[in-house]
Amino acid sequence: MAYEKLLNEIYAALSLKYLWKEYKPFFVKSESPDWINATMNLGMEVSQALLPDDGQMESFIEKYLGMPKEQLPPSAKERYGDRLHFYNGRFWAILPDESLPDECIKKAKYRFDKKLEKLNTNYCAQKYNSLYLFLHPTEAENVDVTELFEYMKNKQSVMQEKFHWVFLNCTKVIYVCNFMEDTMEEIVLPQNAETFLNTEAEYLRYSGEWNDGVSLDT
Repeated sequence: MAYEKLLNEIYAALSLKYLWKEYKPFFVKSESPDWINATMNLGMEVSQALLPDDGQMESFIEKYLGMPKEQLPPSAKERYGDRLHFYNGRFWAILPDESLPDECIKKAKYRFDKKLEKLNTNYCAQKYNSLYLFLHPTEAENVDVTELFEYMKNKQSVMQEKFHWVFLNCTKVIYVCNFMEDTMEEIVLPQNAETFLNTEAEYLRYSGEWNDGVSLDT
């Protein structure tokens, strides 16, 4: 399910705050990377595994997020149909296209490559750098995260700046790829955790302005 950028950023930070055993407070909003945790000397960029052709979808979400269902343009209903997801009668996200299987890894590799390039050219690198990537797998997809782990490790092996951690959010599980220790572990998201994180992220998204320097814990 594809969400609006800021909502994703807040959800990502919250999920690590409550579920990642390595976490120490606290994340502060930034830009390139999206979050900085001075306690951990950690920068975190947040992104969705989308291809360039998905740009129109991202723009649509940014423009119409939270708008009542009846106010969405007819063209949106024609284009996305049942993929439009509503919460309390308001537009909230776009569901994955079930007719496009095996797209998840392809999109994840593309987005990782772009973020790795950004890390090495236009990014305020910290002592430790991380990427939080929403993969949006369909229910029919069996995501080969081991293949993706090896791809990312090999891809960045020749780069000056590297991601020390990559968090792969596969909806029900967050895979923590630790490239310093060459390990991967799972954070399972029970239904109650998903509900809490979605509700808390939505609340924080609209609770105030998220300018640079605003702490997740304020």
